[in-house]
Amino acid sequence: MRILVFGAHPDDAEICCGGTMAKYRKGGHEVAIIHACNGNKGDYITPPDQLAQIRCGEAARAGSLIGARVSCLGYGDAEVFYNEETLGVFVDAIRREQPDVIFTHNPEDYHLDHIAVSKLVVDGTFLSTVPSYRPQSQAVSTMPQIYFMETYSGIGFQPTEYVDITQEMELKLEMMGCHSSQIKWMMEHDKVDILDFLKVSGKYRGYQCGTVYGECFRRYLTALRAVPGNFLP
Repeated sequence: MRILVFGAHPDDAEICCGGTMAKYRKGGHEVAIIHACNGNKGDYITPPDQLAQIRCGEAARAGSLIGARVSCLGYGDAEVFYNEETLGVFVDAIRREQPDVIFTHNPEDYHLDHIAVSKLVVDGTFLSTVPSYRPQSQAVSTMPQIYFMETYSGIGFQPTEYVDITQEMELKLEMMGCHSSQIKWMMEHDKVDILDFLKVSGKYRGYQCGTVYGECFRRYLTALRAVPGNFLP
């Protein structure tokens, strides 16, 4: 299958489903990561233009550890909004990847970029199958399945699916370790050791599903999407 993880910022993919991405790749599936924003505002000192280059470089290195394609739409942090122009950009991005499965943020999350990206991905996924919408790009032939990723710290999130990432946990931490500028920012701004956070949250989700480490998701079920089958690795 062709898997697309569509997040708001560099590192969202690794935090929310790094183990699942690694497991897909071990199974021979293709994985692409798109982050809408370039992470340009997450530092107290580094200028935004310079920080954007750093963050996107870190994301590329993280993705290379599992052989994932990584790209950025180039929006600044807190500058991605739901409108006709941005929706078209998202549709074109989805069509370039022609995914069977998409992972994105939960519609209710703590960050405005996460919320905007979630709705843009959901609506963009439907429109990506409509040939007459933006006919300059090739429509997706089959409606992709969507899984919402866990909210940051899990508040308000009720999983419907789990993935055992016990064998992939070390690789997930290695991928996240590539995001050194973000690790520093989260310690300074949020007072969070994100690597320890991932181990604790992964252990907690593992307890829930009977594994050592786990990641959890909520499948998006609506008309045209509630098709039979297991799409998780």
